[in-house]
Amino acid sequence: MPISPYLSDLRERVGHDLLILPAVTAIIRRGDRFLLCRQAHSPLWGLLGGGIEPLERPEDAVLREVREEIGVEATVHGIVGAYGGEDLLVSYPNGDRVSYTTIAYSCSIPIDAEFLFTDGELIEIAWFTIPEIARLPRDRWVDPIIDDASRFCETRYSERSSIVEKAVCYVIAENRLLVFTHDDTDMLATGVQVPAGTVRQGESAAGAAERELFEETGLRGTVTRRLGTDLYDLSPAREEMALRHFFQLEIPDPDVTAVWQAGEADPATGDSPISWTCRWLPLSQAHVLAAGLGARLGAATR
Repeated sequence: MPISPYLSDLRERVGHDLLILPAVTAIIRRGDRFLLCRQAHSPLWGLLGGGIEPLERPEDAVLREVREEIGVEATVHGIVGAYGGEDLLVSYPNGDRVSYTTIAYSCSIPIDAEFLFTDGELIEIAWFTIPEIARLPRDRWVDPIIDDASRFCETRYSERSSIVEKAVCYVIAENRLLVFTHDDTDMLATGVQVPAGTVRQGESAAGAAERELFEETGLRGTVTRRLGTDLYDLSPAREEMALRHFFQLEIPDPDVTAVWQAGEADPATGDSPISWTCRWLPLSQAHVLAAGLGARLGAATR
């Protein structure tokens, strides 16, 4: 992104003199790998991020920076820490000097995200493990942030917890949401659900959403909007974190008066056959969705 009008005006006043600027950093992790990038003006690897604009919330700034730098919509999960000092003193090729104070956020991006260098700042981006990062030529501030990010993840999500990627489907027609309830299980245990399931190896999250919709309802649909991601802790039911990818889908000629039964005659778990009843729930009642499945419903209705 070109220099902002605010910073350009400051530079006209102070020239290349040292400025103290607030910034944000995106720590994007997938398993044991972190996403690092390299800018055109530097041989060193670093993390995604940039300056905060006047009146901009820091969380909005980090989402904007990820979108501008790699063309991807990210989700923020929390603050890892705040950093500054000599490690974040930067001298640019044009002579500008900046002392950054940055807020580092733990973020995630969709599993099938395609990177686009939309603002021309980056020339390379890649995933690295911590041992691989240690062998890279990198900015001095990368190591303390990565170290803290590792502890952040371990503290927030127990080592006993595994992270499983899920796809969640919102199908909306005539102000109604497609839902289902299990027929043979107590409503207190399963609640009202929307089609959702695990993203299989080699499958895109959007592809998983379309597959799950068909398998759970018998309806063929197409993803029309990506609504973001969210983490959901399934403990104490089981030691697992669900990284949920939310999608809005459309189906041809929906009949919102229909009520029908679906199910699995031979569940992959080896359990007895199960069945559920599908129906269309008024959006005004969709707050009853179970287990955090309604986390992105507001985004789908805006």
